[in-house]
Amino acid sequence: MTLLSRLSGLAQTFFLSHFLGAGAAADAYAVAFRLPALLRRFTAEGTMTAAFLPTLAEAEAAEGEAAVRAVAARFLGTLLAVLLVGVVLVMAFMTPLAHLLTLGRPSAQGTLTAFLGRVMFPYLALVSVTAGFAGLLNLRHRFALAASVSIFWNLAFIGFGWGTLHVLQRRGPVPMETVAFVCALAVLVGGVVQLLVLVPAVRREGFGLAFGLHLRDPWVARTLRRMGPGLLAAGIYPINALISLTLASELPTGAQMVLYNSGMMGEMVMGLFAMSLATAGLPTLSRQAEARDWPAMNRSLAQAVSASLLLVLPASVGLAVLSRPICALLFRTGAYSPAASDWTAITLVFQCVGLAFVAAQRLGNQALYALKDYRGPAAIAGLTMVLNVGLSLALLKPLGTGGLALANGLASLAGVLGLVLRLRPRLPGFRLGPMASAALRALGACLLMGLVAWAGAQALALDRPYAFARQLLALRLLPLVVLCAGFYAAAAAGFGHPEARALIGKARQKLGRG
Repeated sequence: MTLLSRLSGLAQTFFLSHFLGAGAAADAYAVAFRLPALLRRFTAEGTMTAAFLPTLAEAEAAEGEAAVRAVAARFLGTLLAVLLVGVVLVMAFMTPLAHLLTLGRPSAQGTLTAFLGRVMFPYLALVSVTAGFAGLLNLRHRFALAASVSIFWNLAFIGFGWGTLHVLQRRGPVPMETVAFVCALAVLVGGVVQLLVLVPAVRREGFGLAFGLHLRDPWVARTLRRMGPGLLAAGIYPINALISLTLASELPTGAQMVLYNSGMMGEMVMGLFAMSLATAGLPTLSRQAEARDWPAMNRSLAQAVSASLLLVLPASVGLAVLSRPICALLFRTGAYSPAASDWTAITLVFQCVGLAFVAAQRLGNQALYALKDYRGPAAIAGLTMVLNVGLSLALLKPLGTGGLALANGLASLAGVLGLVLRLRPRLPGFRLGPMASAALRALGACLLMGLVAWAGAQALALDRPYAFARQLLALRLLPLVVLCAGFYAAAAAGFGHPEARALIGKARQKLGRG
């Protein structure tokens, strides 16, 4: 379901690129959308679920199943009440905030950014409640529906956006500012749809929402206290992305949309491999930590990190080597010019450098959350944010958008080192050796796969992607991607990667049964 979600996300990105392009209106949309997306990490799939699920596990162990349902309803009701107040306040101060984030650009772009931000910001409340409901389903080990909500958001976005623009285009050309406004409305429509999709399943599990401020409930208060220190840690990646978008105001028009699209490609890899494992693993890690079953928790963490890197590393290498034809296939459409597509491809190469570090940092944070250590990830996140700003300022002029993307990845490397130092004294039996060994085996297989991808690209003339129509480009590119994936799987298993061998063994077993 996560794979389908990311594929539908590519379709949504294709829609944006086709209709919005990479001009001033697109930059305004990218910055405005980053605001609710940033805070979503704080109140939705990041800090909230990391504090919410371990607390529910404690409530269940202490007071039973009925307490879990009551605590869940009160906490989500409290969260929604607080968020609605916050949404109103941020919307009131949206104009100065938007102009701050677009310094260096004409004031008209800041005004458009503020307008689009006000339209989209209520999405924060919708997606936060959606994430809370999805977390409850994950707690009951119902992962498929929770992972599918983004599919409904993407499809609703595309359906509403295409239908509205189709009607408007009957009257003549649609200004880019109007296209951006339609896309902003589509964000809200998608938020409503994905929330409604989850409501029936949540009610069948016996959960609900008690709107109001239930601050006297000790379990609600405990969850909120745990959320506090983790706010920075959970949102460090989007914070750094927002910092990059702000600094990109110093670059030519289109830089912010280029960063948005290259970041989306990185998020596709993160969401598909790292975040899906982190989401599925947090309830298990929380129960193992609560039971003080340290050997089992160490095994779960090692398997999650090894499996994540097994998939993130080849995705990173493949995206970097084939960035130009991939971006030409995805973004060369409508208002998105070949020059903007190439700009995105160059930025994506630098974006890929740090994806493995970002993935490892997210999984390490989950382990600390399961151990109820919320201050450690926050302190490490603060360090990486400061480092990211320094590196971004240093790399902005020589490398442009590529430097901003690279700075985020290098800062995440420092975050990983900090997490290792934090985990050692807190998780008895923690050993870095097995994870490092598995990562090196995967990296060796990646380097061989990268050579195959490069040779294939040369043989198929994929270094000249604009020489082909989109259909012909896809017919050349996609078989090469499949070939590289198969080669990598065989190489990783040949190098003795434990999760690679286990996956191939299970595939053979399934085929044998078939």
